[in-house]
Amino acid sequence: MTMTSPLLRPRERTWQLNTSLLSDPVLVETVGSLLKEYFRDHENSEVPLPTIWEAHKAVVRGHLISASARKMRAYREEMETLHSTVRGLEREHQAAGEDPTVYPRLLHARTQLANALNPQLQRAILRTKCYFALHEDKPGRLLARMLKKQRQRSYIPEILTPSGQATSNPNLIAKTFRDFYSALYHSAEEPNPRAPPDIGDYVAGRTPYRLKQAQGELLQLPVTSEEVAAAIKRQKPGTAPGPDGLPAIYYKSKYFGTTLIPRMVETFNALLDDGTLHPHTLSATIVVLLKPGKDPRSCASYRPISLLNNDLKIFATVLAQRLNPVLSQLVRRDQVGFIPTREARDGTIRTLNVMHQALTSETPTLLLSTDAEKAFDRVSWPFLFTTLRAMNIPPGFLRWIEALYSEPNARVRTNGVLSDTFQIRNGTRQGCPLSPLLFALSLEPFLESIRLNASITGLRGKSGIHKVSAYADDLLFYVSNPLASLPEIVEEFQKYEALSNLKLNMDKSEILNLNVKGVAERVLRRMHPFVWCNSKMKYLGLWLTTLPQDLYRANYTPLWTEITRDLAEWKATRVSWLGKISIIKMNVLPRLLYLFQTLPIYVPPAFFRMIRTECSRFIWSATRARIDFRTLTRPKTAGGLAVPDFQLYYQAAHLLRIVEWTMGGRQALWQDLESGSTPHPTRALPWIAPDRRSPRVHHQPFVGATMGVWRTAVRRHALSSYPSPMLPLADNPDFAAGVLPRVNHRLERHSSPRALHFVAAQTLRPPWDGSANDEPPTPLERFNFAQISHYLLSLPARHRLLRPLTSFESLCMAKTPLKHGISTIYRMLQTAQPQSAPPFEHKWDRILDIVISDDQWRDTYELAHRGSPQARLQSNSYKVITQWYCTPALLFRIGLRTTQECWRCGDAVGTYLHIWWDCQMLTPYWKRIRDTVAEVTDLDLPLTPGTFLLTHTPCSVQSLRKSVALPMLMTARLLVARAWGSTSTPAYRDWLARMEEVRTVEDLEARVDGKIEKHLRKWFHWCAYLSTASCRSRAA
Repeated sequence: MTMTSPLLRPRERTWQLNTSLLSDPVLVETVGSLLKEYFRDHENSEVPLPTIWEAHKAVVRGHLISASARKMRAYREEMETLHSTVRGLEREHQAAGEDPTVYPRLLHARTQLANALNPQLQRAILRTKCYFALHEDKPGRLLARMLKKQRQRSYIPEILTPSGQATSNPNLIAKTFRDFYSALYHSAEEPNPRAPPDIGDYVAGRTPYRLKQAQGELLQLPVTSEEVAAAIKRQKPGTAPGPDGLPAIYYKSKYFGTTLIPRMVETFNALLDDGTLHPHTLSATIVVLLKPGKDPRSCASYRPISLLNNDLKIFATVLAQRLNPVLSQLVRRDQVGFIPTREARDGTIRTLNVMHQALTSETPTLLLSTDAEKAFDRVSWPFLFTTLRAMNIPPGFLRWIEALYSEPNARVRTNGVLSDTFQIRNGTRQGCPLSPLLFALSLEPFLESIRLNASITGLRGKSGIHKVSAYADDLLFYVSNPLASLPEIVEEFQKYEALSNLKLNMDKSEILNLNVKGVAERVLRRMHPFVWCNSKMKYLGLWLTTLPQDLYRANYTPLWTEITRDLAEWKATRVSWLGKISIIKMNVLPRLLYLFQTLPIYVPPAFFRMIRTECSRFIWSATRARIDFRTLTRPKTAGGLAVPDFQLYYQAAHLLRIVEWTMGGRQALWQDLESGSTPHPTRALPWIAPDRRSPRVHHQPFVGATMGVWRTAVRRHALSSYPSPMLPLADNPDFAAGVLPRVNHRLERHSSPRALHFVAAQTLRPPWDGSANDEPPTPLERFNFAQISHYLLSLPARHRLLRPLTSFESLCMAKTPLKHGISTIYRMLQTAQPQSAPPFEHKWDRILDIVISDDQWRDTYELAHRGSPQARLQSNSYKVITQWYCTPALLFRIGLRTTQECWRCGDAVGTYLHIWWDCQMLTPYWKRIRDTVAEVTDLDLPLTPGTFLLTHTPCSVQSLRKSVALPMLMTARLLVARAWGSTSTPAYRDWLARMEEVRTVEDLEARVDGKIEKHLRKWFHWCAYLSTASCRSRAA
């Protein structure tokens, strides 16, 4: 009987490249030759290059399908033949009874069948073992999946149709989503090559920043092979391909790259001559992800992600990389989303300072957070392209963008079912690298209209007015005089909506009232249908509160609760202690770091003690810590495991603000507010005499918190001293004369003159050198230099002015914004002060009766952590170094064992060195390992515990990492640990088997990474050794 569900809809078969085919060298070579022949045959064809490019996919796809089918067909025929043979012999054996000739033939046939079946199963098992061996205990996808409470819910059981009826029919679900997105992507007017005049008028007066001609020429230069190769390298491996089924690894393959990249370059450049991409290239598959906390039965509750073809993403990446350098010139600093050198914290810190200023100045102010419906998907193309032209985006670059938006089409995938195809007429597709950049440009005219509207007042900073902050489509308005400003904001929205197709959700937009009271508040509540928040509002993941003193409780307290709850749940997962450390690095630290950066407030030391205690309990499963937490936080090169020191990260986040105050390189708008809210400009504040800083500095909660960290860190980590070469000569309360503009102009970086600008060769020097090319100083300039010299020479401890800059001061004087700022400062703080050696180093010195140098320890740590890609070997090496393992002597001392004799020989005290090395039952094992290393690698290693336990060898770290000797030693140590607590000793044959597992894992990794030749060189002599007589005799 056959039963078929009425809800069944047969899935449409879609092709996707089986990447395992690329590991077949013969097939890869055949495909490479096929590609060369195909493109050679079409060199002088009249067919458009984009069509030739798209057609090559069909050729490759057909060949790969055919090759895969041939392999499968041959395999099935072999299986049928073997199955038939086995069944025939089984029947013959049953009929023959005791015939001795049939049964051996049957056994041989069954063996052949097993051998044919086993490879597939073995490969699957081997890949799984390899994946776990390489990724267990390390931050990455494997750990992230283990921590998920449940998988992302991808199945959609039912959906509401436009009529409001709920349906679970797959056909209707697919049709409902298709109709929803078809309507969404047709919500703007039909594309028109000539934009309506009102769009042009609107945009013309709202795009003050435009590209210069030279910049435009660079944008539209022909695409180069280097750009395409760099874009291919940026594509993430493992992501789902588009409708053509070709993943990123197809383009990354070194066998195809030399053929494909030049053809891609030709295709992209052909678009400059009014060419268009093939419709199949522009097709996409839309997958939908349910937004957290949304109704799963509503189509609007799902976020559409476009799975684009990878060649289109490569092209979009090239354009995005060209546009990125000029984006900050076209988009003003109110917009902080997806713009190079701008971050979310620029928006949150600016907002916090606006709130503080509004409260202290008692300016009636409220914050308006707007919610735009499907903002990226509704962008009007006529509006977008009119804006781009107004910004002087050159015609060639525009033609490339227009090619991306010429005839895009999509299908929606729901429950594994693809809908019918529909055209896209508006929006920037989420999943395209160029999409967020284009959206930011399209939003800029609206933000400019807010800035230009004199009726929208905002709040005044030191040098500008602050009205709005944007992170992509997340807009936050700073509304002072709200009775006049709020209606104007709504009106500006309505103008922009009519032209750009943006749709504002009034009933989902929120207002946080800071200090608007009485009649004004009541009138505003009646006038506008916004949601009024009681005492806090969420913006960019941060809770904004009406009172600054509530910020800690609103943000850190809930986060602490979440972290403790998560750690309690994760204790039940089967993760080792190293895996738990990785969990802290990849899950706990990012959450705290986000708050440290976006919320620069004072955090009490008790918070960090609680976090440290909770993390320690999590790592050690609430038992006694084997290794001190302070040791774990040390860098791996200094004997630790780089466990985050959360308080040090907190200090680094504040010190990064000091760097940005001083250099002013990023020119974030919050700096204007902070500098204007303190008696001293922030660029001078850390460097003037401590006793000359006004107490009013600490009335500003965010500047005060940063200065509090500075006072502590500058002494503890020797970041600077007073007076410093960084001493400001402008805005210095002790030097009222300041620096004349003419003298300042002579300095290399004359925005903020400092003592170091007047120091050369350990002495005070004027900023003129007396050369013929140097303009002679005026008497007034000479007098000003005399004033500067007199002031500097009158300072106590003035010799410090002549010292070199500290590492931190050098960061503050860098000419470009600091990349990875918090990590850089964190590492600097870790190494700023000399630390005592970890306790286990002294133990090794004592038990080996030698003094191990710092260089030897650095080599030992590097080989332990980087000697093998396998987490288990790394873990064991670190455990040996830190003397993790509990010996009979230790267990006896703490009362967990009645005797302290060795559990193997029973003749001596089971000290750490005895159990690992001196035991007479273990000595033959180590001698066999030494002899094998000598035979395989020609390394005559001394038979000492320093060599075999701490990897102290005459070889350099680099040469040892390339040698098979290192995994031989690491595996030998692992087997001793595997037999810990038992009377048995490691068997040589077990070591050989374990070494083969290590080699197999590294072999699979090398094949994936394309480093098979390097791997074969490393393991060649080992493979040869396995077939020698000496190997067989040792294993006997």
